[in-house]
Amino acid sequence: MENYDLAIYGHLTVDKIITGFKQTQTLGAMGNVWSTLSKLNSGINVKLRPTAIGEALIYIDEAAATRTGRANLNLSTSKTKPQNSKWHHAMYLNLLEDKKFINDCSGITSADVTAGKHDIEDYKNLDYLFISDEDLFMDVEELARYIKGTVILHYPSGSYASNGKDLKFHSSIDPINNVNVLGAGDIFAACFMAKKISEYPVSIEATLHYAHSKTKEILENGNK
Repeated sequence: MENYDLAIYGHLTVDKIITGFKQTQTLGAMGNVWSTLSKLNSGINVKLRPTAIGEALIYIDEAAATRTGRANLNLSTSKTKPQNSKWHHAMYLNLLEDKKFINDCSGITSADVTAGKHDIEDYKNLDYLFISDEDLFMDVEELARYIKGTVILHYPSGSYASNGKDLKFHSSIDPINNVNVLGAGDIFAACFMAKKISEYPVSIEATLHYAHSKTKEILENGNK
């Protein structure tokens, strides 16, 4: 059985994107993470294991650096089991129909979440939980005390990492303007994981600074 550096599970979406009056189409969710790892030339051996296929309609306002969308994330679903990997990451864990596999993974486990229902029991064994400020559903410190590892809250002007105990770290950046911010959270998580996997051990402070810098670079280059 092949050994992987990173196994990615969960949602793969077909995104229909409207910018002004122009429409394009691309792959989102898992597609954003894979694309970012490719841009970073990370050399990370990745296993893609989509367990939910969906679609999204998204409007981009580049001037305001915002996006608005509607999605049906679970058009088609399947069950899975953990892959042979050092790191396991679940896309939009809170909306997956089959979540059991994440608690059976050996090695480092992480996940991101999106708007919708939450069962905090799904997060208790995670080493890293990525969540945006707009999707935060409870006090970040309370959430950090509940999971095994670290919550990473990200927002346009930076991020905040906490394990609910001795680690509490703010990272500040200049907000990005006049760009397409679609997939920014997925890009940020991908950059964070790439840094950790490639240069372990590395401090969370250095990892967050790297993730913000690379995310900004990718977005300003048009996310192409």
